Amino acid sequence: MLPDPAAAVWLVLLGGWMAVDGTSLGQFMVSRPLVAATLAGWIAGNPVAGIAAGVVLELFHLAVLPVGAARYPEGGPAAVVAGALHASAEAVPGALLMCVAFALAWEWVGGETLRVMRQVNVRLVASEAGPRGADQLQLRHLAGILLDFLRGTFVVGVGLVCLSALLIVSAGQWSLDPEVARLAVSASAVGLLAATLGVFGGRTRIFLFGAAAGLVFVLVRT
Repeated sequence: MLPDPAAAVWLVLLGGWMAVDGTSLGQFMVSRPLVAATLAGWIAGNPVAGIAAGVVLELFHLAVLPVGAARYPEGGPAAVVAGALHASAEAVPGALLMCVAFALAWEWVGGETLRVMRQVNVRLVASEAGPRGADQLQLRHLAGILLDFLRGTFVVGVGLVCLSALLIVSAGQWSLDPEVARLAVSASAVGLLAATLGVFGGRTRIFLFGAAAGLVFVLVRT
């Protein structure tokens, strides 16, 4: 279920790039879930499957603003995991639903590692003023970027292993109709887009609650 070793190395490195692109270096927007998942799918040999996962994850992130010290789910590395594994296991029943659900949970794991890294960065840059203070600050700034890159590789590497194991276990036990799984993903995507565009006005929460209740009902009855 895991991509081949060469592809896995490139995916881990891609995860590091996605991490630093978020805030540390560049901010070229390649860490957006749509772009990250597409690149991961391309590395895994199936860019179309990567796009499918990326589109859904992107809709979840349209309203996320990674600014300041706010806590937020980190979409880039998690999208790499989802895009790569959906590309490698597209034929597994419910693969898209599993990959998207895992990525949404893994985004919060990535966000927590980002919070911890910020605390480490505070200690890295804290130094007494002196003749070489500027040089020391520059070196510590570069160390912070390197730390962020390594954090991204770790998040993606562990995520690939965990999601692969989850897909392997679920492959022989999946009982939900694949059409229902695809319908659930499609309905969630449309609902999120409509909510982001303000289609429901002030009744967004009511809509989301009703949609979730309906989805649970379908899953129970299937």
